[in-house]
Amino acid sequence: MKDRKPQVGMLTIILFILVVSSVGTAFAQTEGQAAPTIKTEEQAAPAAQPGEPPAPVVQPGEPLNTANKLRLQLEGYLGVGLDANKVGTTTGGEDVKISGGGGFGGGATLGYGLSRSVDIDGTLGFQVSGLYPAVENATGTFGRTFLLATVKYKIPLRENLQWKFGVGVGYYMGGKLDIDIDQGILNGGHRIVDYKNTTGFHATGELDIALQRNLMLAVGLKYYKVDYKADTTTFNGISQPVSSLPSEYRDLKGDGVDITVGLGVLF
Repeated sequence: MKDRKPQVGMLTIILFILVVSSVGTAFAQTEGQAAPTIKTEEQAAPAAQPGEPPAPVVQPGEPLNTANKLRLQLEGYLGVGLDANKVGTTTGGEDVKISGGGGFGGGATLGYGLSRSVDIDGTLGFQVSGLYPAVENATGTFGRTFLLATVKYKIPLRENLQWKFGVGVGYYMGGKLDIDIDQGILNGGHRIVDYKNTTGFHATGELDIALQRNLMLAVGLKYYKVDYKADTTTFNGISQPVSSLPSEYRDLKGDGVDITVGLGVLF
């Protein structure tokens, strides 16, 4: 059977480019044309006149409306992996593990409000997970970068709050597992595994809070499902066949759940 992941990865990149290009087109239109003065169902906020700052999204007595708004958002992630792989054991008998999901990271999102109910987002980010519990005689990380394309459904609650629920696809790149165990320990040494680019799926839920005028705070959760396949590996700088790896490192599970916090500006 043919491997569909390259096609899905290309689709993810195309979706990401479409999101960014759609946002760019919308930005060019808002810069080059005077905003309409007629109020519509999707655009309850007063239109900004040329040379004036964008109209605020918070309108007293009306549900929050981010339709036709561009969003540039910086965000941070802190999460846990849903699968963990044993690296070693502490002197107290506790397993030391590492996961292909979770950890800490950050990213930038460019989005656009297609309507009062629907947003599209494109996100470029990175994330790194480490050994737990931390130990003195070993270090370990699994790092990766990703492109995400997400469609979000918005439910306005009041004039400064709305729920957003989304689903999307992601393209995960540069996966690298780096474990360095002191060589005085049994089976110690420096292991590096590079992983093939892969695709995944995610679902999000977040609360959007309008802090002032067009400044937004987004707090939420993200679940994602990703599988990584080892491409190359070295041990103490010497190349080794991927088949020499334990099965859990040849096929690394990258599923996880993250807490996400973002601060965005609407234009």
